Amino acid sequence: MRGIEFYDRILDMPGPSAIAQLFYAGMFLVVAAVLLLSLGRMRWLARGLGILGVFCFMLAMFLIHEQKVVETKDDHVTVTHWRYSPAMRFQVRVALLGLPAAATFLMMQIYWSMQRRQRSAAPGHIKEGRVRIVKGDLDGALTAFNEVLRTSPYLGEAYFYRGTVHQAQGRNDEALADFDQALRCDPQMAGAYLMRGRLLTERGTLEAAGADLDRYLSMRPSDVEGYLHRGLCRVKEGRDAEAVSDLQRVLKLTNHSDFAEPARAALDALYEKVPSAEETEALSPPDVPIKSVLDGLPKYDEQAEVEAQEKLAGGPANGSESPAASSGRTLPPH
Repeated sequence: MRGIEFYDRILDMPGPSAIAQLFYAGMFLVVAAVLLLSLGRMRWLARGLGILGVFCFMLAMFLIHEQKVVETKDDHVTVTHWRYSPAMRFQVRVALLGLPAAATFLMMQIYWSMQRRQRSAAPGHIKEGRVRIVKGDLDGALTAFNEVLRTSPYLGEAYFYRGTVHQAQGRNDEALADFDQALRCDPQMAGAYLMRGRLLTERGTLEAAGADLDRYLSMRPSDVEGYLHRGLCRVKEGRDAEAVSDLQRVLKLTNHSDFAEPARAALDALYEKVPSAEETEALSPPDVPIKSVLDGLPKYDEQAEVEAQEKLAGGPANGSESPAASSGRTLPPH
């Protein structure tokens, strides 16, 4: 009995002012947590403050529900009753049951809204990462792409660019894993096939590299870099004739030093190895029809216009003959 009396005495110690202060503290903590979450800063601290605020609310309501008052009638009679009315205690009981669910729902709504906002900012982070790659800031680019993948783990483009950063840093295992994930997210990402084919060629996995480069060239049949790396891959495979064809096509398509010099060096080595390979004819570049905006404009047909005028006039316009008729008449002899 002494334990129960001690427990009741502890619960009855906080007065109405202390309970009100608990409510104020809980409100302050919850508002601070919502503000931090909406700004996307110190998320773990914000979650802790939100949990502590909800705990303050629940403790205050628990005290309202459990506090009692002991009244002494005389030396032999004491009366114990609840401090607050039955109606208030019922409302507090309902709140104690519903507050955790309401707080969880509110926090989830805030979390989902944050996720939507951060996903909408993903293109901006990708653009920032690409700019940092051009400037040579690989660590900054990696941070930008990691930020994108933290909120959008399904975005193949972010995996692809992060793989290029890993490759530039010499972390080929991480780069290969990123290219694999990029193609799982987006099988039509042509650049990932090229970069993965280059890595696999360097590792000596030539069959898989050739398959990736073939897939890349089927998607971009006029790309010089694809023919260069497929030619280098075929050199390592020992498919000399096909390698010569790809490398000669590189020289036929461009004279850019980044592509032409490696292709020419590889061709010279092949010519020394197989003199007859020099007679191999390069395949022609794929014919890609170039459409002009003028093709969509209506064509003016002078003959059709003259015939239309004659039809409306019932004969040759203004007594003159059509060009077709005049061109077919012979002049009388002098």
